[in-house]
Amino acid sequence: MSGNKKSGRINIMYMIFSVAVAIALWTYVAYVDNPALKSPIPVENVAIEFSGEDLLRDRNLIVTDVDVKTLTVYFGGRIRDTSAITKMDVKAVVDLTDIFDYTEPTGTHALEYDLVYSASSSSLTVDRVSRPVVEVTVERLVTRQLPLTAVYNGSIAENYMAGELTLSQDTVEVAGAEAAINKIAAINVTLARDNLSKTTSESAPMVFLDEEGKEIDLEAEGLTLINSDGTAVITQNVLMVKTVPLAIDIVPSITATDANITIDIQPKTVTLSGDPEDLEDLNVINIGTVDLKTIDLEFTKDDYQIIIPNNTKNESNTLTASVTVRITDSSIRLSRLSANNISYRNAGPTDYVTIITQTLDIVLRGNEAHLDEVTPANIRIVADLTSVAGKKGTTTVPARVYVDGFSDVEAVGEYKVSVDIRDTPPEVS
Repeated sequence: MSGNKKSGRINIMYMIFSVAVAIALWTYVAYVDNPALKSPIPVENVAIEFSGEDLLRDRNLIVTDVDVKTLTVYFGGRIRDTSAITKMDVKAVVDLTDIFDYTEPTGTHALEYDLVYSASSSSLTVDRVSRPVVEVTVERLVTRQLPLTAVYNGSIAENYMAGELTLSQDTVEVAGAEAAINKIAAINVTLARDNLSKTTSESAPMVFLDEEGKEIDLEAEGLTLINSDGTAVITQNVLMVKTVPLAIDIVPSITATDANITIDIQPKTVTLSGDPEDLEDLNVINIGTVDLKTIDLEFTKDDYQIIIPNNTKNESNTLTASVTVRITDSSIRLSRLSANNISYRNAGPTDYVTIITQTLDIVLRGNEAHLDEVTPANIRIVADLTSVAGKKGTTTVPARVYVDGFSDVEAVGEYKVSVDIRDTPPEVS
């Protein structure tokens, strides 16, 4: 038993010794003798880079395609330097200005490249490369102004409506190959907000779409934007919508007041839209005035203008209104009589006035119990010369009719009297 244990220990020691000898031999070969590699070591995925792109753009040229993206470079050298190979930063640089040597720079050209790397040992050399040239396609660089489209994707709050949708700019300038630019069918700038109740603005990206509505990757297409970061400010104007009643002012008289009349306005309301600041405090639109002393028992006018506030819109599209005023007290009625008690007032200091009108037909309105008691002796007609004082000649002026002795009867309607004004007394015949 003890002999077997001793034999096993000898075998293990022999194996350790053999490995140590092998390592020593390999170390000697690699670092002392340092023979050349039997086969080159590849460095894969070597990036292809370009120089001179700015010079191409100066001549309105642009690279639109490269047949390969990376290369594989095989390095030779001595065994001791293999670790440096795997750590090297290698790149292939294509000088695009070589294109200028061609009669026609546009098209596909096979261009040579320079391998750029840093070697820690002079023994490392390039054995071969996966391909000797890179095929580059060059096209004319064009710039084009393309229109932007504003898109609102959302909802408007109740009692509000969407107004104008605007952008901070109408177009964007795009540079690149003409074929690539032609792929752009639309450029959308979208505002996505729900339940808007006020005008809202925000900066949003420009989304470039092809004819099928698919988004275009500008960088992949070799396209760039000129003087733009690819965003625009989109503004959704929001308008308040408000239904506002129409109203009319009433000037009461002796026999007609708010208590015994009805007012019918058609339409009764109009619907307006506008900035909330212009509509929030608007609760009524006054379309005119009716002086109850100037009407009889009923009055109708169809063409009252509906004047709305500035910066608002009449969504009802109704420009005029009809107003009917009726006296509802059945004890109030009309009668007529002629009167000739005509005088004047407010003449100029040098005016000599002759009243030409001799009689006027007067319409009386009042309580039927007293209306028939009124006689011409109760009627007094006074012409007001204020507007013509000092003016000579024959003219017509407004007159006011008084009904003396009755508190519930009045003259209604409008009356005028003709007068002659001179600066000398009229001749007495």
